[in-house]
Amino acid sequence: MKSLSIIASLALLISSVVAQEGATVPVTTSAPSTYTCDPNTCKIENNCLCASTSAPGGLSPADTPQFVTVTYDDSIQEALMATALGMVNVTNPNGCPGHGTWFVSMQYTDFSLVQQWYAAGNEVADHTFSHVGTPSAEEISSVKEMLNAYAGIPYSKIQGFRAPFLNYTKDTLGLVSQQGFKYDSTASAVTDDMYWPYTLDNGLANDCWTGICAAGQVKLPGLWEIPMYSVLDKANVPQLMDVYLAGTPADTTQWSQAAFDKHYNGNRQPFGIYVHPTHLTTYPGGVDDPKEKFNAVIDFIKSLAAKPDVWFVTNQQLLEYMKKPVKASELGSQTYMQCQQPVIAQDICNGLDDDHNGVIDNGLINSCNFGTTSMKTCFNCPATAPSLSNPVPASAAQNGTAGYRNRIGDNCDTTWWDPIGNKCLCTTADCEVKSVAVPKSETPSTTNSTSVTPGDAVKDNGAAQIAGVSTAVMAALFVGLSQLL
Repeated sequence: MKSLSIIASLALLISSVVAQEGATVPVTTSAPSTYTCDPNTCKIENNCLCASTSAPGGLSPADTPQFVTVTYDDSIQEALMATALGMVNVTNPNGCPGHGTWFVSMQYTDFSLVQQWYAAGNEVADHTFSHVGTPSAEEISSVKEMLNAYAGIPYSKIQGFRAPFLNYTKDTLGLVSQQGFKYDSTASAVTDDMYWPYTLDNGLANDCWTGICAAGQVKLPGLWEIPMYSVLDKANVPQLMDVYLAGTPADTTQWSQAAFDKHYNGNRQPFGIYVHPTHLTTYPGGVDDPKEKFNAVIDFIKSLAAKPDVWFVTNQQLLEYMKKPVKASELGSQTYMQCQQPVIAQDICNGLDDDHNGVIDNGLINSCNFGTTSMKTCFNCPATAPSLSNPVPASAAQNGTAGYRNRIGDNCDTTWWDPIGNKCLCTTADCEVKSVAVPKSETPSTTNSTSVTPGDAVKDNGAAQIAGVSTAVMAALFVGLSQLL
């Protein structure tokens, strides 16, 4: 047992070092001998669910949807967002576009793009202010503050957290719970602990090599854990983030397919694709061209999307399903799987092209410059650069003056909030919306091989997800890329 402990410690050290260098993150695990959970007392109606490898709700695997979650870490910038959108440029079985989850850190982030990412139906989550391995309470809470103030995301919609370097601890999970997050998605799952999402009422059930699965270490009622599901390479070494860096495109595609098949032909646990978009994005001055890797990832994603029971969802959509599981044939009609956009006559600074002139929030985005740093937002520029101790400084514009932007509250959603008019354009259930679902017969083929330049804007399949992403993104300068990993 001592030798196993040493190996586990070395694995943790290697994982941390490799993560900082931007390569794949090997992971290891052991089955928890101390985890116990009684499904007779831990019931979903009480927001409690035991860890299980079986499909939720007693469904048979054949009746269970196969979920795919594509998640991204670190800052949101123009070229990175184009790459990310290209990876969810697929259509779900009900005709709605696939969506992803971005765990956002604050440095170098373009908040107007965060707003557009969210408005297109994707999820925004917390990855700390400055990407530190052992975050303080302020490192976590400041992200919520800034996403609300500068990206117009309601607090209630910022539900998820992922620890930088995947270095979660008992204390960090405690802070996440205290600050009202709905879930963490940091712990890894390999084979024996390939659980569906579960709550931490009875502790962690996977990734126990970290030593916090021991009885009583982490019991956080109501906080969900969405495991990160690993891919085994040819040596049976688990790979987690950025699997495409672990070998040739042909190798990593083969490993990923084998991992997916294990889920799909087994109990249909969600399958995850976890990336740092910078590795798949071509940018000026870059040494290595990631085009071949990017195209291999896109081909793999499209092959999965071609299956009739595969759904590309956000983590929030996945948790909605966990709370009330339905058969795959019934999933498309669930409210959280619908895809609708508001019908508004003019741009209101909401992350959408409301007036249909091909430009999102035309003429409404503010560029905020602070000498050494800058940011873009559809809300007010702060008078000074945001910092950890002061994430939302006083506004440069005065309330009551022309062009002042009012901060969103939790009584409205981003796409309906008019920050200049200071009003929510939808306060009832009968607001006019339009569906962006596309009948499967009208969608482009998802089986043909593709060749896409990473970072180029990818044409949407009918959902108008990326109408405002410039096709000239390659001209954008990348700043601070070393902090992205």
